[in-house]
Amino acid sequence: MPSRFGVRKIFAAFGTAFVLLSSQPVAAHRASNSASTIRTLLGEEDHAHAKVKGPQCACLADAQGWKIDCADSAAMSAALTYLETAGNNCKTKSHSTECEKNYNIISAHHDHCDHDQVPEEIEKEIHEFEGYYTNCDIKRKYYTLGGECAAIECHDASAELTTAIADLAANQCDVAANCASKSKCYETYRKILMAHDTCDDDDLPTTLEKALHDYEEACDAKRCNTVSADAAALSLTCQSSGAAATRTAGALLLAAIAVATTLVAA
Repeated sequence: MPSRFGVRKIFAAFGTAFVLLSSQPVAAHRASNSASTIRTLLGEEDHAHAKVKGPQCACLADAQGWKIDCADSAAMSAALTYLETAGNNCKTKSHSTECEKNYNIISAHHDHCDHDQVPEEIEKEIHEFEGYYTNCDIKRKYYTLGGECAAIECHDASAELTTAIADLAANQCDVAANCASKSKCYETYRKILMAHDTCDDDDLPTTLEKALHDYEEACDAKRCNTVSADAAALSLTCQSSGAAATRTAGALLLAAIAVATTLVAA
C-alpha cells in the first residue's frame, strides 16, 4: 500500500492530467481566434461566403442505421416514398425523427452520387422538402476523368452566375454534342457546378439549382471535381471531433497513471 506521501503524489499526477485536459479546448479556441484575427489584420477574407455545413451525413448514417450506397436506388426510393406519404406529416418543420432520417437518406445520396445513380423523382422532388430540413454535409463523388474545377469567388457572384445560366440556354448546352464540343457550354457548366457545391446558398441565384439539373446529363462527361479524391472519400466516414478528443483524453489519462505509478515506486 502506498504511503500517505505516495497518495499525495498520485493525486498530484491526476491533477496535472486534469489541467492538461481542461486547457486543451481553450488553447485550441484561442489559436483559432488568433488565426482569424491575424487574417483580419492582413486584410484577408475569412471565407464567410463558403457553403454553410450541416452535420456530417456519414455520422448521421451511423447514428440512424442507414448506409451511403449509390447502387442502392431501392433504399433511396423507399425513403422518398416515406417522405411523400401524407400520413407521415414530413412536409413541416415539426417533423418526426423518422422523417428526418429519410430526408437525410435522399439528401446524402442526391449530393454525393452521380446523377444517373439517383432516381429521377428524387432529383426533382427533394426540393419540395429542403425548406423543412437541414442538409447534411457530404462531398460529391470523385470523377476520375475530370480535373479540378476552377476556383470561384462566391461573394457577389449572383449576377455572374445568372449570366452563366443564360449562356447555357443560348448555346443549347442541354444537347450532349454541344456540351462536349463547345467550350462555352462545358466551361460555363463547370462554373455553376463549382458554385453550387462550394458557395453559400445566399450567394447563388435561385435558378442555379434547376439549371444544374437541366444540364447535368448533357454535360456529365465534361464535369470537373469540386473537391479532391481524398476529401470525397473521407466524407464517407464519420469524422467525429469528439472521437479525437476522447482518444487524446485517454492518452493523457494513461500518461498520468504512468507518472503516478513511477512516483509511488520512487
